[in-house]
Amino acid sequence: MIKTLLILAFGSSLMAGCLDTSTATRGPGPKYALAEMVSNQVRRCWYGAGKKDFTAYAAETDVNPLFKRARILLLPRDNLEAKPLLIIEAVNKNSSQATVSAYGPMMNGPQASRITNDLKRWVSGSKACS
Repeated sequence: MIKTLLILAFGSSLMAGCLDTSTATRGPGPKYALAEMVSNQVRRCWYGAGKKDFTAYAAETDVNPLFKRARILLLPRDNLEAKPLLIIEAVNKNSSQATVSAYGPMMNGPQASRITNDLKRWVSGSKACS
């Protein structure tokens, strides 16, 4: 479970556990479009040719309009029924903007910095990989 929250604002207020870009950067549109964009970037930048940092994990997109949820889940590749190790969730800020939060055990691990930096970059509109 999440022990604490990591909230990144422009001043970089840091703790451990969760990235919430709502105070830092706003996404280009509603949560479903933002989740799709982030999901595409995750697949391209974390799982593309020659990428090894995330090969132990499978990325699953969980978009469910009924529950008003748009998430990307990273699961252990060898146990897809396990609890997600990383949840990237897009939430509507208002009718035209969405934000991204990331939480789960991976936000306390060695990849937390990369996850945080990649998400901040992608939500701000960049398509660059790290």
